[in-house]
Amino acid sequence: MAPFSPGKPANATAPGSADTFDRDRPIQFSLLYFSSNEADFGPDKGTDKYRLLLEGAKFADSHDFTAVWIPERHFHPFGGLYPNPSVLASALAMVTERIRLRAGSVVLPMHHPVRVVEEWAVVDNLSRGRVDLSLAAGWNPNDFALAPDSYADRYDLLFDGLETIRTLWRGGTATLRSGVGQDVEVRVHPAPWQPGIATWLTCSGSQERFAQAGEHGTNVLTALLFQGVDELAEKIAVYRDARARHGLDPASGHVTLMLHTFVGEDMEEVRRIVRDPFIAYLASSVDLWKQANKNLDDLGPAERERVLDWAFERYFQTSALFGTPATCAGFVEQVRSAGVDEIASLIDFGVDPDTTLRGLSTLNQLREHCQGTVSASGPFATAGPDPGGLSWIALAPSAEDAPAAG
Repeated sequence: MAPFSPGKPANATAPGSADTFDRDRPIQFSLLYFSSNEADFGPDKGTDKYRLLLEGAKFADSHDFTAVWIPERHFHPFGGLYPNPSVLASALAMVTERIRLRAGSVVLPMHHPVRVVEEWAVVDNLSRGRVDLSLAAGWNPNDFALAPDSYADRYDLLFDGLETIRTLWRGGTATLRSGVGQDVEVRVHPAPWQPGIATWLTCSGSQERFAQAGEHGTNVLTALLFQGVDELAEKIAVYRDARARHGLDPASGHVTLMLHTFVGEDMEEVRRIVRDPFIAYLASSVDLWKQANKNLDDLGPAERERVLDWAFERYFQTSALFGTPATCAGFVEQVRSAGVDEIASLIDFGVDPDTTLRGLSTLNQLREHCQGTVSASGPFATAGPDPGGLSWIALAPSAEDAPAAG
């Protein structure tokens, strides 16, 4: 594929200081899907697999949420409902009217960027211009069974593909090799509805990735899996500084933070509802990461249970939107002050769909409060000590490569 000159992103604005980030603008709220196990839902364990996705999106669409984020996952129950975000976004385009439809994230090195643009241009037309894309390098070697030669060079392929997507979306061409070995210029059809495409980069670990997002003029999709809020604030500052250094307005960069979410009327009831499903969710993710961390095989059942209990407490108290509107408002203010523009609430971590859908009304109360006058209700309590020195963070293969949502 012929290389493309990066140039300046279509949405770039005048350069400025990183200090120009507007900390007074209201934070946005979206829904994010990632982790439902299809075997858990439905009276016969096989029906209504996508009810939570469809009904949640319709609720968000009618209650002034910003976006619905759909991931790409392969070959594992952890996220396995979502093998192709463009297919599901096409369905959502038919049942929603206003909400943004976002890939969160396309694992770009596993796909030809021309095909990515073709698929999402269809969704953009069906939705009348509501498509945005988050792109990721990928982290799980097993996923790359679909493109085994791309794993080693996945970061180069990610950034080369990003520029190809931008060029094609604006109506440009790409040079490809035909079936008879000749170079051909191709242009994507149908033309997208939007003249440009807003892009995010999935950044879960190193400051380097945040800096690259700034350099390439993308937004950021991140999470608190491998970082606290203070560390995230430092990385957001790196991101905005990188934008400024490359002639982009740092204040226009958009940072989206994924948070596991369930908001209810009573704190103890919320804890009761989320505890068992979330621990099962954590155990499922540990199983997914086993291949990259042999230390997990050394844990006995009791020790494993103890680590998962501690991990639940860490998330419940410091790293998720679990609680009531009153108890969650302070945490929302904390992440907003750190530089976060949008909270993407991951709602499909295992609570049954009916309960999850009922909880959206209470989540909406939190959204309404935070988009009005936000008043911090005090910092969240810190989690207890790490049992036996077994940090939950060590359960993942790499903070740099792991997904933002999961």
